[in-house]
Amino acid sequence: MSSAAQESSAQSPRAERLQIQHVLDKLQGPLLVALCYFVGAELAFYVGTLSDRVFALFWPPNVILFFALLIVPPRRWWLYIAAAFPAHTIAELGVGMAWSPLLLAFLTNCTVASLSAYLVNRFIGERPWFGKFRNAAWYIVITAGVSPAIAALGGAFVPILSGGNMSHYGVYWMHWYFANAIPNITLGPAFLTWYSVGATPSSWKPSFRHLEPALLTVALIVACVGGITAADRETTNSFVPALLLSPLPILLWAAVRFGQRGASSALFAVAAILIWATLHGLGPFNDDDAGVSVLALQLFLTGLAIPVLLLGALIDELRGAALTMQHLAASVVGAQDEERRRIARDLHDSTGQNLIAASLLVGRLEKSLPPAGEPVLRQVDHLLKQATDEIRTVSYVLHPPLLDEAGLDVALRSFADGYAERSGVAVSFDVARDFGRLPADTELILFRVVQEALTNVARHSDSPTAHIHLARLHSIYGQQAAVTIEDAGRGMPPAARMLQAMCMHHRPGTRPGIGLVSMRERLSQIGGRLEINSIVGRTTLTAIAPIPHTS
Repeated sequence: MSSAAQESSAQSPRAERLQIQHVLDKLQGPLLVALCYFVGAELAFYVGTLSDRVFALFWPPNVILFFALLIVPPRRWWLYIAAAFPAHTIAELGVGMAWSPLLLAFLTNCTVASLSAYLVNRFIGERPWFGKFRNAAWYIVITAGVSPAIAALGGAFVPILSGGNMSHYGVYWMHWYFANAIPNITLGPAFLTWYSVGATPSSWKPSFRHLEPALLTVALIVACVGGITAADRETTNSFVPALLLSPLPILLWAAVRFGQRGASSALFAVAAILIWATLHGLGPFNDDDAGVSVLALQLFLTGLAIPVLLLGALIDELRGAALTMQHLAASVVGAQDEERRRIARDLHDSTGQNLIAASLLVGRLEKSLPPAGEPVLRQVDHLLKQATDEIRTVSYVLHPPLLDEAGLDVALRSFADGYAERSGVAVSFDVARDFGRLPADTELILFRVVQEALTNVARHSDSPTAHIHLARLHSIYGQQAAVTIEDAGRGMPPAARMLQAMCMHHRPGTRPGIGLVSMRERLSQIGGRLEINSIVGRTTLTAIAPIPHTS
């Protein structure tokens, strides 16, 4: 056998293995969707159906298929639909559904999933699908309106093929419609919002910030179960509206605190609990006719879910706008600091050097001028030296080189000494031994805060002294840097004039600075905060900034 033939024979098994692996990689997604589809169907049957064990009133599998079709290219939709068919068949045969309604049910399921995916891609676009009120409104119109309404036209025939009366077509249509609409506005947004932010189980780590959603979940379950229990014990209908709305404050809190994710997750929990309870004869929706009970519950859940979902979307949009404004402000402040750095460098390296050169030339002219010109020359030399000192001061105030070279404590000590000479305010300085270096951005922001605070002391407080203290704070949230500026002036204005003092308090003849608003804005860029305590004779301003673990 030739060497080429041997090499071809050796590579053939490897090529086959790579081809098999490639096929398996392509099938992972469809197989996962099929598994989730089956589990969702089993959960729907476990939560409960009507007495015929065929008509599930809450059907998550369609949401799972819709989610899969939404995130994969349309050319691969057929593969996911084909993978879902065996899962659908096994689940429906398990509850005794005949083949004709089984096939019709699968056709309507594929219709609502594919139509929803197509319309969401058409009118909303790619992820993130939420985060804006407009997107949430389109999502509700498509997935809780158009798609399930169209699919229900065929889905209503499923119970008819299973022995139902044709005269009940309208009721069957409503049941089929709500069975798809409710999961789309509860479970669907939870899927899509968590997927949009890229949350994975491996990236989750427990912390104190997870305590609030955990307590909220417990409170929601307690409110639902308590309302169901109280409704069963209540012999009159007087308290039924109050019992129905008992989970509403928790739903609103979830929407306000956690936006779309919190609202959709809480709505899904409420829907699952109430549907299970209703189908087992518990809770306020407990009529002699099970179909009427479930229909009333579906109407209630739809009316409850839509405003809460829109509220969560509006909260996300407002937070997104605030974050955009914060990033824009950070860009502006960063550009300002960079421009200050450039001007300081130009003043020091160019203008300052030119003034020094001019002063040297004046020294050379001193010997060649007649005695009558010496007083004028000395005045020129004095003015040049004064201008050089002023250029150095302005350059240092714009951006102190010691901040980059030696750190915040050294830069602030040097700035405080120069400030005391210029303003006449006696400044004392105290720094903790363990303060050390901080990230460059944090040091620059804290330096600007002290700079602005001392400017306010000189302009507004009439204090003869000021004190600066630097320390590290240790708490359950990690290490923090605290910079405190204290003066003995006249204190802040009364509460009625606080807003004016924060934004535009200035004396005649001086330009209004950005003041406290600027300090808070700078600190917010690094997750810090500003604390102010003021009485007549003592004002304390503390800037607190988190310190990353790497520092």
